Amino acid sequence: MTNRDILTGILFLFLCFRFFRLVIKMRQPTAFPVTEEDLQAIRVQPKKTIERPVISQQRSALKWLGFSLSIFLILAVYKLLDTTINLPYATVLIWALIYFNYIWNLFAFVEGGVLCGGKFVSWKNIQSYHFEAIDKNHRFYGDSPEVNSGHELWIMTKYSEISCVVTSEVVKEKLVGILDAHLKADKRNKE
Repeated sequence: MTNRDILTGILFLFLCFRFFRLVIKMRQPTAFPVTEEDLQAIRVQPKKTIERPVISQQRSALKWLGFSLSIFLILAVYKLLDTTINLPYATVLIWALIYFNYIWNLFAFVEGGVLCGGKFVSWKNIQSYHFEAIDKNHRFYGDSPEVNSGHELWIMTKYSEISCVVTSEVVKEKLVGILDAHLKADKRNKE
């Protein structure tokens, strides 16, 4: 085994870990979105409303991951059968890791934290949040009429941040209520 094979194995295991963690978290009880209005008012990608946080609704992500895994397995079997050609099959996994967050059309508040794209952030890791109005100078302005009058929610953690677009004031108030309740509860638990 070469160092490249070990690195590829580590990348594959990390991708599997992220996938299974996301699937397990999707099975937790969902606090948001609950109604169809909630689903229509939240967007991870500005031109597309989110899907329900269940694995059967995330078909496009499963197709992309299945496609990536198929290519990886074909290249790995080819390498096992013919060792004279050096194939860069780790690039398929690197590609899958880079786009993992973007292929999931998902935003949900679950029992353990927040699911956004392919990321899971536990409640205890959330430090703050804020809403940014989408105006003419915003990067999402012009993507769709609903987005132009909306807000972008930014949730800050210790090491990263996640965001989504909120197109309804009613849904924005729901999000504020849920986030404030969890941030206050975490602050009380720390004291």
